[in-house]
Amino acid sequence: MTEVRRRRTQAERSAGTRAVLLDAAIRVLREHGYGATTTLLVAAEAGVSRGAMLHQFRTKADLMTFVVEAVYEEELARYAEHFRGMTNPREIIRAYPEVGWKVLSRPSGVAVLEILQGSRSDHVLAEKLAPLQARIEEDALRRIRETIGVVDSSMAMMRLIVWAVRGLSIASVLAPRPEEIVASIRLLSRLIDAGFENGALQLDHPRAGAGATDTARAKQ
Repeated sequence: MTEVRRRRTQAERSAGTRAVLLDAAIRVLREHGYGATTTLLVAAEAGVSRGAMLHQFRTKADLMTFVVEAVYEEELARYAEHFRGMTNPREIIRAYPEVGWKVLSRPSGVAVLEILQGSRSDHVLAEKLAPLQARIEEDALRRIRETIGVVDSSMAMMRLIVWAVRGLSIASVLAPRPEEIVASIRLLSRLIDAGFENGALQLDHPRAGAGATDTARAKQ
């Protein structure tokens, strides 16, 4: 008996198109940079028509904010996977630089960094990106507080770790020996340890029974 294949709904087709465009946008941003990235170039890379692109994203800024939000959601899952089974707050914080490096140095992390840098000169993108970035940072901070109970300086610490890792991801592209960048990541972990030892870093009482599966970071 011939099996009848179920037709995809409009929502499923739309989600599939967006997924293809997301992957293509990451590749184009990583290879060409923000300035050279256009919706037409992304559509061509994705193998979709200009009409299909415009149906999903009418402007470049719409596409770029979608990339930032989608990558953040995907990275949350990666952080949860890396931190699974870790319950000691100090251990989690010390692991952030190396875990962040594994997550943020991937092509999607580089693509997001291109978008963030591009927003400096693209006022339309900046206007759309600013509230999204604020929500992402607040969400990341909330997750960290729920998991490890860090003090009010947590935003400063979170930003320091994230942007140090992002900067090093750029350095790895330019460095003659990119593998040596990992030594800087490990040094950052040791500096965090030293901060706990001398009191520069402190923790509130963590949430009782907190695990690390909810742990996230400030993206971008």
